[in-house]
Amino acid sequence: MSIQNFMSIRILALCAVFLVAGVLAATPANADQRYSTWGDPAAKPAATAAAAQADDVQEMVDKLNTLVDEAEKARAADPRFLRDLRDLARGYHRPWRRLLVSEDFQDGDYTANPVWTVAGGRFWIEQGWGMRSTVAAPVPPPETAKPQRKMTREEKAMAVFGAILGKAAGQGSDTGPTETPAAVQKPQSAAVHTIAPITNAFALELEMSSWQGQGRLEFGPYQGQSRTSGYRLAYTPGAGLDLLRVTSRGTSIIDTVPGPLTLEDKKPHAVEWTRHPDGTMKIALDGKQVIEVADRGFRDSFDGFVMVNHGGDFILRRLAVYGTQ
Repeated sequence: MSIQNFMSIRILALCAVFLVAGVLAATPANADQRYSTWGDPAAKPAATAAAAQADDVQEMVDKLNTLVDEAEKARAADPRFLRDLRDLARGYHRPWRRLLVSEDFQDGDYTANPVWTVAGGRFWIEQGWGMRSTVAAPVPPPETAKPQRKMTREEKAMAVFGAILGKAAGQGSDTGPTETPAAVQKPQSAAVHTIAPITNAFALELEMSSWQGQGRLEFGPYQGQSRTSGYRLAYTPGAGLDLLRVTSRGTSIIDTVPGPLTLEDKKPHAVEWTRHPDGTMKIALDGKQVIEVADRGFRDSFDGFVMVNHGGDFILRRLAVYGTQ
């Protein structure tokens, strides 16, 4: 048997196994089943089993790419066939294999392992739910009084004379700063971040819940100590999702999911956000892809993850960030 035929058989055999594994990974476990799943206490959690299945698929992708490389060097197959195989493998390839951030708040503490730093507002651990932040909607300022008629010269003189007498008696306005109205004192946003080196290509898995039909939640990787640059995914209750690029020159909308999206059902919702080395980003909400777009606005790595609550009530239940080697 020639090396060309042998190489072709190896590639085709691995392709068959690879396609079967891909179909099994994409098929729900309970499809067309007669009996329900028995809750075996010794069984692996669903998340762990899914992760192991994804690792197996990735291992086959690596082997397929290696065989395609060898076939190209030996000229053992049609170049168009090999190109199609690469395109197939690329759809299942996950270059993010290094865990960079892992947090589920089960220890009841967000100040260690990893360390979260509050830059504004208040955050606390809601037992069994995660890290919570509530920001009251800004209270509108009281109506201003109607403008009075213009004072006469005599009335102005009497007002000045009265102010002089009051200051001499210790009743002037120099007793301290004027108290700020309550509406101005209330924080209109709350921000928290964790410092972690995040590669330019990343995979972000997040679970969050929204408890009020107001406000706006923004989160994503940031660059710089000021945390004012980076990518942000913004959720507005009753509206939709916005994928933003934030730089020193301002904020740009990369893509939008118009919605309406209403996640205020007191249940956690899963967000998966991946960024490939070529700048392609995909975002899925509760397992359904809602965004696929390419952006090369940032070519360097990121310095951490930031979350900002603008006037809402949100809980971050879980966060995992993976990076490339």
